[in-house]
Amino acid sequence: MLKDMSRAALSVFIFGIYMILLGLTFLLFPELMISLTSPNPPDIASRILGMIFLFMAYLFIRVALDEEGMKKFFMWTVHIRVTVIIFQIIFVLLALGNPFIIIFGVIDFAFAAWTFWELRKEKN
Repeated sequence: MLKDMSRAALSVFIFGIYMILLGLTFLLFPELMISLTSPNPPDIASRILGMIFLFMAYLFIRVALDEEGMKKFFMWTVHIRVTVIIFQIIFVLLALGNPFIIIFGVIDFAFAAWTFWELRKEKN
């Protein structure tokens, strides 16, 4: 199954796995994630965020596994994922979040760059 994927689809699939890890962590251990990003204790919003991560992860993985006609979607994910770090830097500059959150933006940016690179290689 994975060996038959294009490299762009593989990058989206692995990003989905990353989102599962984030989602499960927010759902099961919100205190850990909140302690890394904020001095406030977690609330139900943290668990809802975990649920949303899991739902999005499901979509990323399903699209990657059935990639026919999905190249445009892959590029759309690049557009969204590269903006994460911009928002996180703004949040830190406005003192709305712990600088640690920028690490997640770096990870998102790296996955987006990988997807973009693979799509570009497939085009040529």
